[in-house]
Amino acid sequence: MRNLLQNSLLIIVFLFITSGCATTINASRIVPAGSTDVTNYKTVAFLDFTGNQGADASSRMESTVIKAEVNGKKQYAVVDRKNINKILQEQQFQMTIANPDTIVDFGQLIGAEAIWYGNAESRYNVTHSYETRSECARYVDGRCRVYREYNVPCERRNIVVNITPKLSSVATGKVIYSKDFQEQSSSYYCSDSYFGARTEAELYNDALNEILYRYRLDIAPYVENVKIELMSKKDGTNKKSEEFLKSGIEFAKVERMEKACELWASGLKETPASISLNYNMGVCSELSNNYEKALNYYLKAEDNSLKPIKTISDAIERAKENIANQKTLKRQM
Repeated sequence: MRNLLQNSLLIIVFLFITSGCATTINASRIVPAGSTDVTNYKTVAFLDFTGNQGADASSRMESTVIKAEVNGKKQYAVVDRKNINKILQEQQFQMTIANPDTIVDFGQLIGAEAIWYGNAESRYNVTHSYETRSECARYVDGRCRVYREYNVPCERRNIVVNITPKLSSVATGKVIYSKDFQEQSSSYYCSDSYFGARTEAELYNDALNEILYRYRLDIAPYVENVKIELMSKKDGTNKKSEEFLKSGIEFAKVERMEKACELWASGLKETPASISLNYNMGVCSELSNNYEKALNYYLKAEDNSLKPIKTISDAIERAKENIANQKTLKRQM
């Protein structure tokens, strides 16, 4: 677990963007799932949801859970639907989700720690209207002298998708997760539009995919991209440490962060009060997943500055957040 966290909490993607004098690192970090309660149950089963989109929504959510990975490691084992159907037939089991005893008995039969179920509905409607167009009715000497107006039929298609997934513990029969998701998608076109009308299925998929994205953030840790800006101002440096600072920035621009950090460490020995060198060493510690050390460097940089600097303030908040995330991830992974 410890090695997994060390290797995965910040997946560095060294793409560098230069904006003015600032060099920015695009990095990735792993963020905890929105619901720690859900992550406590690693072997789960899915039942078809109720509602006019129940079978499809439950299947898509099941696929989302199956694919939930962190650093290539699957976060859940999902009981195969074929095995579930086989047991239901063999045992002539009648599922009544409202009854906690049913959840417990069924979960024990299929070897699941928790069971997903719920409701999924979609409401689709079409409204009609007209738009006015104009065209030339008569030309004189190559110029339009008379215009005529005409109407074209138009149509707005809209779908609203509501899904309420629930997760119940097999051990207790209690609901440990329940959330109402709602998304809508619409399309507007006229008979003379360049693009054709979007179908109900396309609109449904757009809304459902947004729900699945939000659902994914709740059920398992996920990767989030962050931008980390380096500092290059000379505040608090002397001639020698300034050279270390500049050289480090140049190495950072060509994705040589290890060398950059060595140079900044040498520069900081020369001028321990340097704002930029303390801050950049904080970045080095952050990229090494040592968030406590990173926070200390960022705080030193702030202490040595005479006024608030947004880059430093953002880094302090990010380091604190990463420290809190580490603790949560240890419980979730």
